[in-house]
Amino acid sequence: MRTEMLPFNITLIQLNKERIEHLKPVKSLDVYETVGGNLHEDGLFSISIFGRIGTPERLKRFSYIELKTTILHPFIYRALVKLKALYEGILTGRTYATWDPKIKDFVSSDALDGETGYHFFMSHFKEINFQTNKSVIRNQRVELLNKYRDRAIVDKILVLPAGLRDIETDSTGRIVMDDINTIYTKIIGTARTIPVTKGVEEDATLDLPRTLLQNYFNQLYETIENMLTGKKGFIQNRWASRRIINGTRNVVTTNNMRVEYLGGKNSPRATDTVLGLYQAIKAIFPVTIHTLRTSYIGDAFSIGENQAKLIDPKTLKREIVQLTADQYDRWATVEGLEKVINSYREQTLRNKPVIIAGHYLALVYRGEGTFRVFFDIDELPEHLDRSKVEPINLCELIYLSGYKLWNDFAGFVTRYPITGIGSTYPTTYYVRTTIESEMRRELGSDWEPLDDEHVAIEFPKFKPLGYIDSQGLPTPRLQGLGADFDGDTCSAEACYSDQGLKDVKDHLKSKTAWIDPRGSFKASVDTHTVGLVAHNMTGKPKERLKYKVVGKRKNGRPLVDLDLPKRSQA
Repeated sequence: MRTEMLPFNITLIQLNKERIEHLKPVKSLDVYETVGGNLHEDGLFSISIFGRIGTPERLKRFSYIELKTTILHPFIYRALVKLKALYEGILTGRTYATWDPKIKDFVSSDALDGETGYHFFMSHFKEINFQTNKSVIRNQRVELLNKYRDRAIVDKILVLPAGLRDIETDSTGRIVMDDINTIYTKIIGTARTIPVTKGVEEDATLDLPRTLLQNYFNQLYETIENMLTGKKGFIQNRWASRRIINGTRNVVTTNNMRVEYLGGKNSPRATDTVLGLYQAIKAIFPVTIHTLRTSYIGDAFSIGENQAKLIDPKTLKREIVQLTADQYDRWATVEGLEKVINSYREQTLRNKPVIIAGHYLALVYRGEGTFRVFFDIDELPEHLDRSKVEPINLCELIYLSGYKLWNDFAGFVTRYPITGIGSTYPTTYYVRTTIESEMRRELGSDWEPLDDEHVAIEFPKFKPLGYIDSQGLPTPRLQGLGADFDGDTCSAEACYSDQGLKDVKDHLKSKTAWIDPRGSFKASVDTHTVGLVAHNMTGKPKERLKYKVVGKRKNGRPLVDLDLPKRSQA
């Protein structure tokens, strides 16, 4: 139990007479009535208790189970057993102990001198003097137990509204229900074994059913707690989730800015966030599907159902191949192409040739700074080197299918939890394939280089083998995001519509994209990391340059003299 999990502004609910006077208890283990087939009136799905199916009442009405004895609230039980393992041993009947009236606590013993069991522990529960020490967490548990000691014992358990855990019938007619109903059933079944007798909770012969009820109540509490808390819980996963269709999330890293010259086509812009190819094609998934269907794959599957124009791996000549239904669906349907895209997650498949029914999909010629995708070795001119022809692999297929449009997209990058204005920012995207890539110009049908619009600026290289699978952030955005490359992740969403793309790109050209309401920069290279680099390179901490005005220029501007440190003659 963590310190932050111990709020004292809440209380444990007590099911007293006033709270349950309008509730009807659940008593039966049966789902349906024996006669008529209707839902049982006293069961977990009763219409009279929870309301008719499909009505708002069925989502609101609670019920309860009468235990016929007393047990501990799971929140208190959890605190007890973490305070001292001996307590759990006594409650479950595995450990013997004696009660010491002087220290008002249990002391370990043996089967000859000691006692054990649920009844023995509960007979002294309200007398226990929980000891504190220097541990903050232990002291908070003691405070918790002392505060709620008078309401820690329960004799009834609330039942969630049936609409939150309702019964269903599958296509075979079999009853399907949520697992939480199984726990309720165990509680009801165990409680029914206890006779209705006044003072029965003081009967040591009922240690077993009380222990079972305690275990089932603990399971129920943990089930509901897991539903509500954590990243996969109902609240965060449903109500407070940041889910966006085709939204992606990735670990952030620094950008590799090694380029032949700044401002080149393969040089990311100041507004660019670098995405790996897999994250990019997932972020614009509908566009990716359309691009694949209308490029090289579309050409191969354009002749009819269950047929494709593919390349014989021995002759490298194109032929018509008869496909099975599964092979055809894999490459010619949206559902199949989604599996192809998802398969790119597996790195070992990325540089493997695309093979369909034992045939290559296409061939790639890699010349000196050029490339061409083609479909029959006879298309290769005689003066070109045949050794530079290889079957197209998955990485090349996906990237080259849309290399002219991958960098046209824009969207938003966000780091959760939001801590300020800089936690989210609009961005353009730059897509990278492999760690080492190259620029190649596409060759036309005449095998001559095409214009500047047909340049693949991140043509993948597989020697050395390495892929870009992280999200590269622009340095000016790091401070606002609070990113420090220790496993931080950011989401990246892309706009699809022309208007959405225009709005993002227009915004990036405006002052509001760079200046916050206080007049400060939203994005700046004045970061701690840059300061350390400057310090290590100059030997001085980062500071403003000192200068003095020594005259005027011809254009009227001041002539200044910078007060720079003199360099050593050495």
